[in-house]
Amino acid sequence: MFALILKMFGLIFAACVYGHGHMTYPPSTRHGGSLSKGGNCENGACYWFSNNVEIPGEPTLPDQFRTVNRDGVGETDMYKMSPWRAPGTAPVFGSGCGSAGGGPTYYMNGGNPPKGIAQGFNGVDMPAQTPVQWSRGSEVEVAWGISANHGGGYSWRLCKIEQNVNVTEECFRKTPLQFAGATSWIVSPQGDRRAFNMTKVTEGTHPEGSEWAMDPIPGCKLCTAEQLLAKCGQPVKPIPGFVKPNPWEEWVNCCAMCDGAADSKGEAGYCSHPPNFDEPIPGISGFGKYVWDWSIMDEVIVPENIEPGKYLLGWRWDCEESTQVWQNCADIVIN
Repeated sequence: MFALILKMFGLIFAACVYGHGHMTYPPSTRHGGSLSKGGNCENGACYWFSNNVEIPGEPTLPDQFRTVNRDGVGETDMYKMSPWRAPGTAPVFGSGCGSAGGGPTYYMNGGNPPKGIAQGFNGVDMPAQTPVQWSRGSEVEVAWGISANHGGGYSWRLCKIEQNVNVTEECFRKTPLQFAGATSWIVSPQGDRRAFNMTKVTEGTHPEGSEWAMDPIPGCKLCTAEQLLAKCGQPVKPIPGFVKPNPWEEWVNCCAMCDGAADSKGEAGYCSHPPNFDEPIPGISGFGKYVWDWSIMDEVIVPENIEPGKYLLGWRWDCEESTQVWQNCADIVIN
């Protein structure tokens, strides 16, 4: 069936990395991420997202949880409409598992669909994989990797797969998962772990009180808020399609440079300038154009009173340095 869908679209896209992330554990993700690959996206795992989406109202995030342009106020608060500024409120394309290439419309510097997948293909319709088994009331490991770092924060959710019921973003919002404790880990492909303190966020989130974690990897602070505005100017309206010259693409690239897109490209892959906030572990920082081989791992709690059955685990990353939401899903059975 899936092969038939691809044949009907008859489209093959080259993959480009501009600002991406994906689920790496559980390994049964429908999009191909794994701990062994970390942030590597050669298989297209990081191309499932919603592009150019903004919060529908005023920011609700407390300022101490901002990850970029932290000194920005008024006209220098360049990212006040970005998804992370009111976590969980920005609308998304697809059904909570991401949309290939960011939605139905292609934008330069936004990212392409995975090779062989049509623009805007709904991530929930990717083939199901062998599910991971979870037990009610248990604490389980989950992880994600960064291919290019746009700050913000993320959450983990569940949606029950019921016969003749559509999977939707609203379904995932009904069952946000809580973190087990306040420790996260940087995990290598070989399984080595380095612990650090998670920055948990529950104020100003949607659904109200849901637990999110701040993206722990700081970008590089090459510009103050005033310098960012002077160099790049106010946000530019996105221009669809492959268009040159493209003022929006130029603005996006300018902002990325201020956040370390060139500063952290070296072999070590971390900031040579001061980071936007304290590194969770020395040497763990940067924009990520150098693709890191590690993942960010957390432990979440499977609700004690949840109904047994088949579920999709959803991961949602609301960015701040871009107007993007990244999503992946994995198949789970809860008993």
